[in-house]
Amino acid sequence: MEAVVFRGPEDFGLEEVETPKCPKGGVLIKVDAVGLCGSDVRTFSSGHFAVTPPYILGHEAAGEIVESDNEKYPKGEKIVINPLVGLCGECYYCTHGLKNHCENKITLGTNLPGGYAQYTALPEDCCTDDTIVKVPDDFDLDLIPLAETTSSVYSVQEFARVKEGDDVVIMGAGPLGNLHSAIAKARGARKVIISEPSESRLEMAHRFESTDVFNNPKEEPLEKCVERETNGYGADVVIVACPVGAAQEQATHLVKPRGTVVLFGGLPKDNCHVSFDSNLIHYKELNVVGGFAYAPDVFAKAVELIVDKKIDAAKFVTHIMPLKDIKEGIKAIKTGEAIKVVLKPWE
Repeated sequence: MEAVVFRGPEDFGLEEVETPKCPKGGVLIKVDAVGLCGSDVRTFSSGHFAVTPPYILGHEAAGEIVESDNEKYPKGEKIVINPLVGLCGECYYCTHGLKNHCENKITLGTNLPGGYAQYTALPEDCCTDDTIVKVPDDFDLDLIPLAETTSSVYSVQEFARVKEGDDVVIMGAGPLGNLHSAIAKARGARKVIISEPSESRLEMAHRFESTDVFNNPKEEPLEKCVERETNGYGADVVIVACPVGAAQEQATHLVKPRGTVVLFGGLPKDNCHVSFDSNLIHYKELNVVGGFAYAPDVFAKAVELIVDKKIDAAKFVTHIMPLKDIKEGIKAIKTGEAIKVVLKPWE
């Protein structure tokens, strides 16, 4: 089969590799569509501590079960894979409602070969309803890889308690930022402000009805925009949906007292330290929270939101291209030309 093989930072490409066998008690999946995630873009560029090359990345995979040794998941079913494919259910985190922090989890594309390939296989212990989520036969599989990103966004907004009447600022108008906008509005936000220095990305964000105010900080300082739009009080919630330390530092200046700052964009490992004015956190009584992944039930909820078109995935998937063009897809993400890129292994 053909697969994109990661051999080291900036060293990857399409290769002919052995097709995986259907595991005993497991399933073999023909990958029809796989999302190109920003975290994979960072791995292709800089590597990842948990990935040992050569390896097949890709954790946003959807397709059809073409071989099965598991009665519960028969051949012919259209499915999307929850990338958290293996959770032990026994460690401290699993037994305390924090399954995304499972000490023994297996992740598709990190320690189980992923979806940047024509086929991927799931072993028996990863064949659960938490991992294999069925997709209706009439639903376009090109759209369903957005479920993983939607899950992370939905989960962190639950954690940050985004609620009806809130003024929400989102820093970054990539796929994550625009999803945050859509979900914040669905949760009842009064006003959503999105800030993005890339004019092309900001222009693309206008396709989403959930955003009320569009800010280019090169043209108007974000602090001034937020002050005007919130009558001088500041935002209830500021979500940093970009991998920029300066944005994280700035966020504490944009929230009102007892507001919440969400650090959602991971920073490069060699430049991950930021400097906060801790007095702002202290005297404004701010909540500063992180967001990492999601529990299995949230992934199923995200699939439901997309299938029911409560999240219009077609507006997010701006580029669909053959897997062999993955480097063009990465370029489109880095330049801001794309919101969401989906790759097709069989084209």
